[in-house]
Amino acid sequence: MTSEVLLATNNAKKLTELRRIIVEYDMDIQVLSLKDIASYPEPEETEWTFEGNALIKARQGMIHSGLPALADDSGLCVDALGHMPGVRSSRWDGPEQEDIANMELVLRQIEDVPRGRRQAQFVSVMALVMPDGREFTTRGEMTGHLTTRPKGSHGFGYDPIFVPDEQVPDSEGRLRTAAEMSAAEKDAISHRGRSVRAMLPILAAQLGLAAPKELDDEEEIVPGSQNSGPAPTAPPSEWTASIPAVGKPTSGANLGDLPSGGVTPLEP
Repeated sequence: MTSEVLLATNNAKKLTELRRIIVEYDMDIQVLSLKDIASYPEPEETEWTFEGNALIKARQGMIHSGLPALADDSGLCVDALGHMPGVRSSRWDGPEQEDIANMELVLRQIEDVPRGRRQAQFVSVMALVMPDGREFTTRGEMTGHLTTRPKGSHGFGYDPIFVPDEQVPDSEGRLRTAAEMSAAEKDAISHRGRSVRAMLPILAAQLGLAAPKELDDEEEIVPGSQNSGPAPTAPPSEWTASIPAVGKPTSGANLGDLPSGGVTPLEP
């Protein structure tokens, strides 16, 4: 029987990425989107870490669907900007701004930074919240540097101005931006690809499925990833009683009191 998992995001491109990777490892999992369940208010991302915000989204997805819920929080961390935009990457030019405006603002902010000092990292944290309250997070990073102008038409977010370190140069010996890479090339090295692949053995174990052999055989899935997140928000009985209630569980824990993973705000 195929297991159902919710990906708590309205970002269609993130959904496509996750489904593509699950198909790659031939897992018997159907990934549902927020369009497949009753709508609910989008939770505010109030934490200062990727772990904290990913857990906020996954918890709400689980509460409103009753299903195991995954959520991603990710962003760009620019060394010259003190690791910002970080968790504010999608809102860097304001709450209603989109990819192009955010990219242009970052480029303006570092326009006087020389090429050799434009290092940056993409960070992704994937959170899994189970209906019994168990929680897990995994982390993936992709290092690189920023260009002086956008290049490429694939991907999304800051991909057109980000040149990954870990890539094979093209036939002319040139390094490409993430937006110039194919989906398969990007998945193999991307921050989100890494956090998802780190999560798949955990997800398989929680669903009672066999872990993907390719991942199970790896000595270390992702440098810097962690296999478990903060302690469960509440005992299983309290979580179960809250489904499908709107908002926070009312029979116990205060979500704001939970640790967010202890990661400094770095943060597609």
